[in-house]
Amino acid sequence: MFDDQIRSIVIDLLVLLADEDYESIMERCSGSRVGGDDLQAAIQDYGRRVIAPPADYKFFRMIELEARAVPTWSVEADVWTEEGASDLTLQLTIAFEPDGPLVEIDGLNVL
Repeated sequence: MFDDQIRSIVIDLLVLLADEDYESIMERCSGSRVGGDDLQAAIQDYGRRVIAPPADYKFFRMIELEARAVPTWSVEADVWTEEGASDLTLQLTIAFEPDGPLVEIDGLNVL
């Protein structure tokens, strides 16, 4: 039911990441455990240029979290680089609150 919404959120964030628009990412994910500087540092440490994912992007995994007041998913999305799908992974928690999705970035790590 929420698959298309989650996919849209993930792709939007990956495009912003490729554009190095950390300010917009943090505006959308204000309650995150990491900040824009953390995202930028993780990409610099990774050493490859991040690009927007392809139109048919489906390189993410999601697990619905149990016992939550609202539908909530843990999401791991592969970040795309000039070499294709990478092992750099954007980790998110997405909760579908009554007034819209609440997105938190949990990390950007090599998995």
